[in-house]
Amino acid sequence: MLQECIAGTGVAQIIGWGAAQLLSERLLVDIFPDWHGERFPLFSFHPSRKHPPAKVRAFVDFCLEVAKESSQIPVDV
Repeated sequence: MLQECIAGTGVAQIIGWGAAQLLSERLLVDIFPDWHGERFPLFSFHPSRKHPPAKVRAFVDFCLEVAKESSQIPVDV
């Protein structure tokens, strides 16, 4: 999807913090700069709340760290 947008043959709704570098390099253009009301929730489901699999916990921790680094993303745990 991103490759099509970079090639000039596509339009996509993507997470802003994931495209910051592409926007700064002007490889992508924000066609709706005043429309930033959408949220992209990410959920993690696993069998046990007390003992999640290590790889799931590592991925969740990684996502939380990335989200905390961005002032645009509200983090609810």
